Amino acid sequence: MKDIYAHIERHLDESLEMLMKLVRQPSVSAQNLGFDKAPGLVKSALEGVGMKVEIVQVPNGGKPTVFGTATAGPRASARGKQHTLLWYTHYDVQPPEPLELWETPPFEPVRKGDRIFGRGMSDDKGNVAARLAAMRAFQEVRGGLPSNIKFFVEGEEEIGSPNLPALVKQRGRDFKADVCIWEGGGRNLSGDPVMYLGLKGILTLKLRVRRLTGDAHSSYGTILPSATWRLVHALSTIRGDDGRVLIDGFYDAIRPATKAEDDALAALPDETEEWKKTFGTKELMGGKGLPLRKRHLFDPTATINGIISGYNGAGMKTVLPAEASAGMDFRLVPEQRPDDILRKLRAHLDKNGFKDIEIEGATGVIPARTPIESPWVKLVADTATEIYGRKPVIQPSMAGTGPMYDFAVTLGMPIATSGVDHPSHKIHAPNENITVEDFLLGAKQAALIMERFGEQGPG
Repeated sequence: MKDIYAHIERHLDESLEMLMKLVRQPSVSAQNLGFDKAPGLVKSALEGVGMKVEIVQVPNGGKPTVFGTATAGPRASARGKQHTLLWYTHYDVQPPEPLELWETPPFEPVRKGDRIFGRGMSDDKGNVAARLAAMRAFQEVRGGLPSNIKFFVEGEEEIGSPNLPALVKQRGRDFKADVCIWEGGGRNLSGDPVMYLGLKGILTLKLRVRRLTGDAHSSYGTILPSATWRLVHALSTIRGDDGRVLIDGFYDAIRPATKAEDDALAALPDETEEWKKTFGTKELMGGKGLPLRKRHLFDPTATINGIISGYNGAGMKTVLPAEASAGMDFRLVPEQRPDDILRKLRAHLDKNGFKDIEIEGATGVIPARTPIESPWVKLVADTATEIYGRKPVIQPSMAGTGPMYDFAVTLGMPIATSGVDHPSHKIHAPNENITVEDFLLGAKQAALIMERFGEQGPG
């Protein structure tokens, strides 16, 4: 692989310039910003490594997916049957706000020493560029790829992939591969490579109640009902102070962790003190060490994202609000389902006397997790050890959410991760960045994954 790694290093500046070109083009799905140009730019980038590329229109007028395919080269063809690897990534990014906290403009990439700053630099355009750098190396050094490649670059990941299930239902056969590398991976603060094999699901919704035709003077609190108090009382029935969800049947469908998952969890570093320092708290729900890690990665949640009611401006306004609403999300774990939890929430509110609380805008993502024992997980873990010189830390799941179910379960692909990420990259935050070192490591591991997969197949 020395010839491939050398090509990646020699052409580093060109790869980084391509990455910065992608970052210069806004693609903020939450704000519908930049999608007149962003899909075409991604298409050109994939075509630059010899892929056949299509801008796929998704159902319901959603943001397009860019999908590329490339066949294995002559060396690989001589080995016999060829297998297919899918890179899943996304080109949409989080909103850059608050803009005043950026040290440089979010869509004007700036390099400072080993770091390059810009929105999407690490999440997820850096992973797109690193994988393209690896593919280019094989095309130019060896005359072709070591395996068939499919490249799925989504445009709606940062808004919950609302149209992806319908797209997979329509075109899933086109996207299916033998194995998949998910959007990102990388290193932790200790320098260990990190792999995660699953993602939680999610149910997002808004609760709303209206008690009056309009706001009233707060002196009428003696005789008029308050929408705000009504909503607060309803919310207080959903979760206890210890974080346990109080909805009947909420935990019934959960699959217990396997022994392999428990063993992997026990091997993860204890980040109790780092979490306390990062978030400015003296205590965390669930204790510390292994119980805390298990709660964080394997337990579902119920979270109030925000409450809107009455007056929230400067000074005081003594008002009795007519209406109140709250945004909520429920993070879900295998085998919970968003539609089931939605039904149970409705039944819970009705049972507790809150039939007047309306549920609006519910959307969901189903959780997924690839077994640790999968041969694909071992192959990717071995490449991480070789590239980073350290065995990877394997997380059975992340605490966050993504549309992994549509590929892992619906299309039946084992999924593992690799990438350019690092905690210092400030993903989703102001001053998002990437280091040159992490980019090179991610690109080299992508190349080694292709090589090993071409030699060994899916296992």
